[in-house]
Amino acid sequence: MRGGRLALAGWGLFAGGCADRGLASGPTTAPGSGTWVVVGVAGAAVAIVLAALVILPARRPGGSDLAAWVLAVQAGAAVIGGAVIVGAALRTGSLLTQPDRTEQAASLLRLSGLDGGNQGFFRLMAATTIVLGSLLVSVLVLSARGAAGTDPLERALATAVLAVEGLASAGAVAWVLLGAPPVPITIGAATLPILVASTVAARPRQEGYNGTHG
Repeated sequence: MRGGRLALAGWGLFAGGCADRGLASGPTTAPGSGTWVVVGVAGAAVAIVLAALVILPARRPGGSDLAAWVLAVQAGAAVIGGAVIVGAALRTGSLLTQPDRTEQAASLLRLSGLDGGNQGFFRLMAATTIVLGSLLVSVLVLSARGAAGTDPLERALATAVLAVEGLASAGAVAWVLLGAPPVPITIGAATLPILVASTVAARPRQEGYNGTHG
């Protein structure tokens, strides 16, 4: 364990020294499909681990595993996506303060000319992502834990969240039918069946009344 930490620290010092000398600044060509596959698999694995940490303590007999896992994996993916956006925005803002790396900053995060090379824009983008991302993750986590349990109110919240997502996915399906949409829209359209199934599974169950009137 200590050897692994020393190796990691040594690699960090080596990479930092190379970066300072301009020996390691970034890939000279665009990443290939294999690179994106590895990144995607790693991101999915992290999202699943985060989902398990959310769901497992809240699981109850009678809860909806399908709906809980769908919502929890979404929460994990939102955490990862938000971290990537915040990191890219902050890094781009820092590079913009260095005139000799302006082109590198522009290639790191392109926003169709909306940023105008303003460092404050990227800081605002990072802050906005943190605030909105935190709210989104909170809603998804609470909904996932509610779907994993049996409380009617919590199950109703999970059902409402999944229903909204289903409507958004249905809109993405319409977009796909009208033309060639961006890849995220196509992915959103493909999730419609599982969102519908999750919404149905998350609905509050009517418990029978076995009490006696005295």
